[in-house]
Amino acid sequence: MTTRRVDQIWLFGGLTLVVLFVVGGWFMMVKPLYNQRDSVQADTAETQTQLITEQKRLTVLKNELKKISQYKADLITAQQALPPHNTTNKIPEFLKQLQTLGLKYDVEVSGYAASGEEPSATTPSVTELPITLNIEGEVDNIVKLVKHLQTEQPRALLIETAKLTDAGQESKLQLTLSAFITATETVDVKS
Repeated sequence: MTTRRVDQIWLFGGLTLVVLFVVGGWFMMVKPLYNQRDSVQADTAETQTQLITEQKRLTVLKNELKKISQYKADLITAQQALPPHNTTNKIPEFLKQLQTLGLKYDVEVSGYAASGEEPSATTPSVTELPITLNIEGEVDNIVKLVKHLQTEQPRALLIETAKLTDAGQESKLQLTLSAFITATETVDVKS
């Protein structure tokens, strides 16, 4: 072998070794850094997407917070419709409302009878309080009072039965109602 041939072998061997070092360095040192960079960029993009989503939710919640007074008013209305269970169950107040309504519609509301509470068949936290009520007056006025009971007055009521006795100008309506009471704790809302 000539020296020139040996030099060429050393030259090609050295070049091959340099290429192996460069390729090995690329796969062992540089490529993992690129993979880390790609992972960080993906995490950053995902975090930015989550941030946009959370900012939208925050905007929705801020808009809902602006409606808090309406929600409190709705809660008060709901609490009037379904008062909490106590010793009187707000029946005396309700009967006074009925008498006032009777005066408003020019009918006589009398013959109140409230029997014991019964658990609701559909809602476990609600009890029903059966009430019997007699209303005397002109039929049109009685109809107005019943319509008011079903649509306008705040207390939740269900008319179970109605028996109308027509005696000329004065008619008599006997109603069996169910007033509802909740057993759940209610929050006292201050407007």
